This record gives sequence, structure tokens and C-alpha cells, in this order.
Amino acid sequence: MTGRESEELVLLKQKVTELIRRYRLVQEDLNKALEERQRLDYELKAREAKYADLVRENERLKLSGAILGDGESSPEAKKRINGLVREIDNCIALLNNI
Repeated sequence: MTGRESEELVLLKQKVTELIRRYRLVQEDLNKALEERQRLDYELKAREAKYADLVRENERLKLSGAILGDGESSPEAKKRINGLVREIDNCIALLNNI
């Protein structure tokens, strides 16, 4: 092997070593990004659940305010109660058909 070939071989070896090092760094970055995504997905699901709970609580508060005589929510409460009564009537009708 000539001196030139030996130098090229050493240079090639250095480049391969550098590529392997960079690959490992990119792999670490990818793993960190995947962990961050998983954490953010969990946080998003928790916030969505909290939002749904707040929406339900808001509906309950509107209904209770209307029932207690809050003038603004009274039509909404009547509409909601009428809807619930219709659902109960439908259930009773289905039970009678059994």
C-alpha cells in the first residue's frame, strides 16, 4: 500500500467515524423529540378533558341559574327541560313496546 492510499484510508476512516457520531447525535435528537411529542400529547388530552368538564359544568350552572329564576337563562332552561322530557317520553314509549 502506498503512502497516498494509506492517507486516503485514514481520511475515509475519519469521515466514517464522523458520520457515525453525527448519526448518533441525530438519533438522540429524534428520541428527545419523540419524548416531547408524547408529553405534549398527554398534556393535550388532559386539557381537552378539563375543557369538556368545564363545558359540562357551565351547562349545569346555566340550567341551575335558569331554574332558580335567572331571567337571562330561563328560555334555555325551558328548552333543555323540554328536550329531556321528550327523551324520557321516547324511552317510556320504547319500554311499552317491549
